[in-house]
Amino acid sequence: MLWCARMFAIPGIAALIVFILVRPQEFLPLLQRVPFLHLFAAFAVIGWVLDVRLRRTHPAATPALPWALAFMGWAIVTVAVLVPDQLIHTVLEFAILFALYGTIAHGIQRFRTFQVVAGIMAVTCTFIGFVCFHQGLAAPQCVGGQEKEGELTGMPDGRACDLADSDAPDLGIPGCRGPEAEPGLDYRCEHVGLFGTYSVDGRVRYRGNLNDPNEAALVIAAGGMSFLIAFVRRKRNPLMRVALVTGLAISLVAIFMTQSRGGLVAMLLVFFVYLVRRYGVWAFAPAAALALPLLMLGGRSGESANESTQQRYEAWATGLKMFESNPLFGVGSGQFGEHHYLTAHNSFVLTLAEMGFPGMVLFVAIIYISIKSLIVGIRSLAMVPGAEVVQVWGMALLASMAATVFSIGTLSFAYKPVLWIFFALIGAWTNCIRHHRPEFSVRLTWKDLAIIVVACVLYVAVVLPIFLRAKGEL
Repeated sequence: MLWCARMFAIPGIAALIVFILVRPQEFLPLLQRVPFLHLFAAFAVIGWVLDVRLRRTHPAATPALPWALAFMGWAIVTVAVLVPDQLIHTVLEFAILFALYGTIAHGIQRFRTFQVVAGIMAVTCTFIGFVCFHQGLAAPQCVGGQEKEGELTGMPDGRACDLADSDAPDLGIPGCRGPEAEPGLDYRCEHVGLFGTYSVDGRVRYRGNLNDPNEAALVIAAGGMSFLIAFVRRKRNPLMRVALVTGLAISLVAIFMTQSRGGLVAMLLVFFVYLVRRYGVWAFAPAAALALPLLMLGGRSGESANESTQQRYEAWATGLKMFESNPLFGVGSGQFGEHHYLTAHNSFVLTLAEMGFPGMVLFVAIIYISIKSLIVGIRSLAMVPGAEVVQVWGMALLASMAATVFSIGTLSFAYKPVLWIFFALIGAWTNCIRHHRPEFSVRLTWKDLAIIVVACVLYVAVVLPIFLRAKGEL
């Protein structure tokens, strides 16, 4: 903590992470009177400037910085060209996103400071997992509100109900349709948890950006479990290890309670990365044997799950048509919802549809350089004495990216702050290495760029169309 006190950027960074993920301003009315996100973004930037002026950090660019700037800049260009009335709003959104990325990636250049921020991330994501865990065990209550696009937005009214009566929510729930029901409201029977949270179709979730069970599951797995495993490897205190393992167990159960198939795969990928690192190719067979029953026991099934999957394919087909209408600019960043009733449910399709082919290439380039940085750093320092901290956090970030890259194939995550926190932490990790080994460098070569462009062309022109035709959407 004394180390953190010397870094002016850390309080702003910590507050940004907590306010973006936990969203206390949504359930604490006093916090709604002040635009804390904007203030904390400003504090983080000012703190970073002070740290640079006092020579506590150095202005060293991360490998992904040029590509992040190009991606955000191109997003603003697409809006300026296609929907100029949204330009100011878009600039402000990306300014906050860049402040989050820039301060974390460039304001952390020591592994002690890195561990503090990683600890904040782990505690925050584990807290979200605990809220979901508690919600799943809580007694069901009647939730009344307005039904929109298959989701109920409302408030619990305190009346107990039976989940067995919620098989046909569109017909109303008998237990919630008594004389105490408010006229004109739709009702469902859901688990009601802390801070005004409640489940959707029995699936636990959080609130704010994580009110989708799939997104909540991803954050718990990639931001909670992977970092908790890293702390288990770092900490030698038995009580601390018990607390960390308890957090892992709660997070694991919470992911099962989300009934997210993608979340289960993300969780398995976190463990799989560690198994492959430890046992090599021999880990594939036992990992597959473990994954199959877990996927069969968890996740959704039935008519509701099939309908959700079909709607996702429909959104992908619509996104492909948006791209075809304007391959260079797409329909403009943030405009997918103006052309379709659902979000894209695929970050690659989202960037392709909203920002054209250049936007998708830039997005994939950020992911590519992030993963390349981790692999190069882990390999180059594998045999260096005293580099254990590099290995521990490199593996944690690699596990997080494995889970995230898989999951964003079914989630609209391209602009979500949590994804950019992961990008930023990888940038900070590389800067921490460079503090001790200034010669350490990672960049995209022309060969890398060729691989990225070819992969994007194949995805857009071959893989996605063939898949959608097989599903009857093209």
